[in-house]
This record gives sequence, structure tokens and C-alpha cells, in this order.
Amino acid sequence: MKSFLLSQLNTIFSLLLIVLHASQFSFAAEEDAKPFEVKQIQVGFDGLYKVGRWVPVTVELTTNEPLELQLSVVSLSPDGNPTEVPSDVYRFPEPGTYQLHSQFKAGLLDSPLKIRLRDAQTQSIVREISYSPQSARNQFKGIGLKQAVELWATIGTIPGFDSVSSTQPESIDYDLNQFTALISDQSLLPETAYGYDSLDSLVVDSEYPVSIEKNEAIRDWVVNGGHLVVCVGDDIEAYQQSELSKWVPVKILGKYQVRELSSLELYTAVRSRIRGVATASRIEIKSGEVLASSLDGPLLVRVPFGLGVVTFLALDLKTSPLVNWEGLKNLCPKLATRTKQSLSTQQQNTVLGKRISQTGISELETQIFHSQQNFPEVERPSHWWVMGLILFYLLLIGPLDYFLVHRILKKPHITWITFPVMVSLAAVWGVTTAQTDNGDRFQATQLNLVDYDATEGQLRGRFYLNLYSPETRRYQVDVQSTSPGEATSNEYFPTHLCWNGLPETTFAGMYRSAEGTLTGPAYQFSDQSKSIKNLPILKWGTKSLMAEWTQQQPELILSNLTGNSLGQLSGNLTHRFAGPLKDWVLAYGNRIYLPIVDPEHLEDSFIPSTQVWNINGPRVESRNIKGYLTRAVSRRIEQKGQLNATVVTVQTDYNPFSKNVYEILKILTYHEMSGGFGYTGLSNISSEQLDLSEQLRLGRAVLFARLDRPLSQVLLDDQKLDQENQTTYIRVVIPVKKSTDIQYELPSLKDEDKDKQPQDQKDSPSGSDNE
Repeated sequence: MKSFLLSQLNTIFSLLLIVLHASQFSFAAEEDAKPFEVKQIQVGFDGLYKVGRWVPVTVELTTNEPLELQLSVVSLSPDGNPTEVPSDVYRFPEPGTYQLHSQFKAGLLDSPLKIRLRDAQTQSIVREISYSPQSARNQFKGIGLKQAVELWATIGTIPGFDSVSSTQPESIDYDLNQFTALISDQSLLPETAYGYDSLDSLVVDSEYPVSIEKNEAIRDWVVNGGHLVVCVGDDIEAYQQSELSKWVPVKILGKYQVRELSSLELYTAVRSRIRGVATASRIEIKSGEVLASSLDGPLLVRVPFGLGVVTFLALDLKTSPLVNWEGLKNLCPKLATRTKQSLSTQQQNTVLGKRISQTGISELETQIFHSQQNFPEVERPSHWWVMGLILFYLLLIGPLDYFLVHRILKKPHITWITFPVMVSLAAVWGVTTAQTDNGDRFQATQLNLVDYDATEGQLRGRFYLNLYSPETRRYQVDVQSTSPGEATSNEYFPTHLCWNGLPETTFAGMYRSAEGTLTGPAYQFSDQSKSIKNLPILKWGTKSLMAEWTQQQPELILSNLTGNSLGQLSGNLTHRFAGPLKDWVLAYGNRIYLPIVDPEHLEDSFIPSTQVWNINGPRVESRNIKGYLTRAVSRRIEQKGQLNATVVTVQTDYNPFSKNVYEILKILTYHEMSGGFGYTGLSNISSEQLDLSEQLRLGRAVLFARLDRPLSQVLLDDQKLDQENQTTYIRVVIPVKKSTDIQYELPSLKDEDKDKQPQDQKDSPSGSDNE
């Protein structure tokens, strides 16, 4: 009997083994029959990207059959919500090797990522590959960096730039302030301008042949604020045959031999000599600044292109004598670094730790963020008021209740009645007050900031949208914008929409680690991030969004301005914006021009549309730009018995708590000219491209003004949101012809123009014409 049972068990066990073997074979067959195989995944640049910036993603795969796929990336927003950004639909008609491109925004450092490949028809997930910063089994790399970190990319290997590709991953120090990514395969270059959003500089030397599509993306990125570094030495023919030469604003007239390179040595700030003869391109520029030159012409120039900058070196870094020069390691970072920092990052952190750390505001972008959190019908009490109420409540249910029942009523047992009554009254009062203070209506604040380059006719728009919900629910948000030109009043186009995060380490800031973050409800973006689906907002909560757009519209500004080395302007201009420009200021060099305002005739201080306006008109005054921005006042104190008077200049401290959008944006526009971090105590790394001080250094004028016209239309669940609380500010970069003439203006001798202050003490704005 036992032998019979044993034989039955052996039979069953054998059948199980056969079934398992067959299932393994079928699984293997299914593996072999997969419709595609993922070959490579590239996130950012060499796996590096910046949080809060658009990041390119490239997936290379081999298909075995015709497919229609859609690539999407899932990452965390600053609030901890998983967000999914899909790409366009890719159709592969036959087997082969293809690439899929997409982009996303990560809102937290160390954010986990998911690369999803969906079937275009059913939207089912065909393949999902995850990345976790804590895992050692990741199939791709995705390291988030703070926006303060300089991230450069080189097309091909360039001496002097140490790329992260040449370093072992485990030996990379991610606490550095500078990183160089190597783009060894030009097919991995982003296909859109937003794909370069994480980069501070793109460096090209001898790898000039770029496809037309990739070149167009690079051009769009530069014209909208990017920085391109081009090095051209002996191989002029290859460069002139490339797509880059068609738009880079540097003209090459030929090449020549140069021996004297001391100017380049001085620019690099090294004592090492460049020994040997170099072949340089003979270059010519119409505007910009010469950083180094030889006896025969400029060697290193920085020129404006649209709202961006091109740095052009008329030498090749890959050939002698620069390739063997000891100072090359110092030259390359200076070529890639675009802005002039008044303080190092370490010094800024030290000062911020002493001055601003308790406010949670260390960036101008954060101040703009908080300025948009004011909703008209929401009147919440201050933190001090809440703390005072808590203290009063504790006194009421504690000592005061004890004194009432023990000292006055002398019946301690009544506390079983008084205590619940006090708690109930406090709860009812709290609920009633919360309903009254927080409001019961959906609200929104809207801010448009538009930049226009008059030379290239390039428009760049940024729209800040803040939503306040009286209930917990999900919304579908769509934003469309229009050009500020008078001829495009009803032509709306879709925008690039995403969340807006704080560049801080505070709550809901992007510089927090994703580890330990509570994950909220997920929401999705539409194709090319044109809208947001299922955006969750809690009751009495807010969501901050930002939309971006670019357009080409030439001849919105017709200018005939001429300036000299002292910042003096002359000439006129005509604009074709949809309305007069109000509250304007115009900067050139170290001077700023502003209107003399008569409260009874405000329209006389406006710059009218489609009319010729003269900068030297009677209602225009000029001042030193730094004195104006810092609201400095010079006081002349004359002391008895002394011939020389003492002049004391006092600046007004910058208020990081101010919510005056006009003043914040004005400082943002000319941040470096105001003294930068040294004056405001706030860095401007997150919105570095919005600081137009560099355009002033390159010889252009920058006009900042208010335009009374809403430019964006918000569709909330397919219903148009009102535009009552929408404000628009416009900034125009204007070319200026250089002149050697200097205008002199004698002071007025009229009695009514004399200052009526006491003779021993007079105040005047620092840098004004009356100083």
C-alpha cells in the first residue's frame, strides 16, 4: 500500500516538473517574441540635470515589427505629486533601430523616475523601467542637481573640459559647483529648445556639422536666453559649411598667424605663457564686447543673439599651441561661465545663513512666488495673531476657568460644565471664522512677463498662474497666450504648462530630498505639456503653475537710438504694442532714463503706441542706474569753518518681504546693475536668464514697462477664467548705435529751480542730474 502511494506521489511530482519546464519554455519564447528591445536610455546630459528645469530623455530601441509607441516620464513635483509627461506618438512602419524623445521636469532632488513606453492606441504600458537613487540596479542614470550648479555640455571631447563620462560613477563628487557633460553622439542632442533648459552653456569646437533639426533647436535655445560657446581656428571651411555659421552673429573674414597672445593670458589670469604660433580666424562683430585681442584683431568676443549670448573664440582648443598650454584648465571654465558673480556661492550661503535663512527667502524667484499668493477674498490672520489666540485660549481654559469656579463661584464641580462650554464655543468660533476668512469662491492671480528682442524679433513669454480652491477637487487646466502686438489681439496659441516650484530647502521647495516625502495623488500632462489633467487641489489650498511660450514677430520696435560711452542716449523709437507703455524705465550703460510724472496728466508720461517717441523729450530725466535701483540719497553736509563739504550717500535696504510685483521685477531685470546679491541679499540663480544686465554690458538698451493688456487665457474645466487679476509687464532689448559724441548739459540758473533746503544740508537722489 505504501509503495503504491509513493509511486503516485512520484508521478505527481514528475508532472509538476514537466509543467514548470514547459512554462519556463513558454516564458522564454515570450521573451524572445517581444516586439522591441530597449538598447539605451539617456536622461539629461550624461545622466545629469537640474531640478525645476526641463530635462531631455532619449530612448533607443530596436523593433521586430511595426509599432506605434508613446514615451512618457513619471517624476515627483515639489508637492510630492507623481506627474507624467507624455511625448508625441512615434510610428515605426518597419523593423529597425529608432529613437524616441521626450522631456520632463523633476521637482525634488533625488526624485525617482519611471520611463514608460505605452501603446499609442490602447495607452497600456508595454514597458516600464524605473530609477531609484538608492538602488544599485538601475538601468540608467538620473542625478538631479540644484540650479546653482553650473552644468555645461561639449559636443565631442574638448581639452580643458573634464567630463563626467571620463570619471567612474562611484568617484563623482556631486557636491561640486561645476559639471561638464560629454555629448559623444550628436543623435542624443535634444530636438527642442526646452531640452537644453538644464544647460548653462553648450561648447562646440570642430564638431560643427549638426543636423538642420538639431541646429534649429540650438538656435531657438540661444535666442531665448541660452549661451553657446564656439571655437573656430584653422578649420574655417568646415565651420562656414555648417548650419551654425548661418546664424551665429560673428563674421569670419579669413585666417592669420598670431604670435602675441598676452591678452588671452591676461583674460585667463594665469602666469603661464602660450608658446608657439597659432592660426586664428579673423573675426568681426557689430555689437558686443571684446574679451581678448591681438595686434591684428579680436581673439575672444561675447556677442548678443536675441535674448541669449554667443561666446566666440577665434582659436582651436584642440590644436597647438593651446592644447599644450598649462592655462587651458583655467581658460575653459571662463569661456563657459556666463555671468559675473559678486560673491562666491560659499560666501552667499554664509551671508544668507546670517540674514535671510529664517525667512525662507533666498532667491528673487521665491519673492515673486510669494507675491502671487495674495487673493483678494482671502484674509488670513498673521502667524503672530494665531499664536496670540492659542495663548489666550490656554489662559481661558486654564487659570481663568480655575479662578472663575474656585474663587468667584466657589463651586469647583461646575468646571464639568464651563470647560465643555468653552471648548464648544472656541470650536464654533474657529469654524465660523475659517469659513469667513478663507472664502467660498474659486480665485486666481495671473502675472505675465514678456521679453522682446528688437534685433531678432524674438518674443519670450512667462505666465505665473496661482489657483485657490474653496473645495477639494481635481481640475483640468489649459492656458493659451497671445502676442502683445497690436495686430494679434485675438490670435491665441497653446503654451508649455507645468508646475512652479520654490528654489528653496523649505516646505514645498525643490531642494528637498525626495526620500521620506509623502507621495500625493498623481496627475498627468497632455502631449507637449499643453494642458494638465486631474490637477488635485485641497480645500482652501493653492497650486502654482507656470506657462512658457516663444514667438517670432519682427518690427514691434523701430528704434533709432544712439549712445556713447557715458551712457548718454539720443534718438527716438516707435513701438507697436497693443497699448501705451506705462511706468517705464529705460537703461543704457550705467544710466537709467525715467519719466517726470505729473499726477494730473499721467498720460504725458506714457510711451504711446505707433507714435514716434524721443528719448530727449522735456519730460524725461536720467540718473545713475545703481543709485536709482538702490534708492540711494546723497546728502551734502557743509560744516562751519570748513571750505569742503562732506557728501554722504545712503542706500535704502532691500525688503525681501515686499510683495510689490513692479519693484521686484524691476530689480530682477537689472539685478546685477543694482549690486546683485551684495545689495538685495538674494541670489538670482533660478531666474538668471531673466536678468538683462548682461545685455547692458553688451551695448544694448533695456526698456522695462507695464502694459495694460491681459495676454493669457486660462481654461478651467473648459470654462474661461476671468482676467481681472492679470497684470502684464514687458521688457524690450533695443540695439543702440555707438557714438563718440558726449552731450553736456549746464545746470539751470533760474531761481525757481534752486533747491529750497538749508544751505548746510541738501539731499538729492544719488546719481541724478541734480546731484
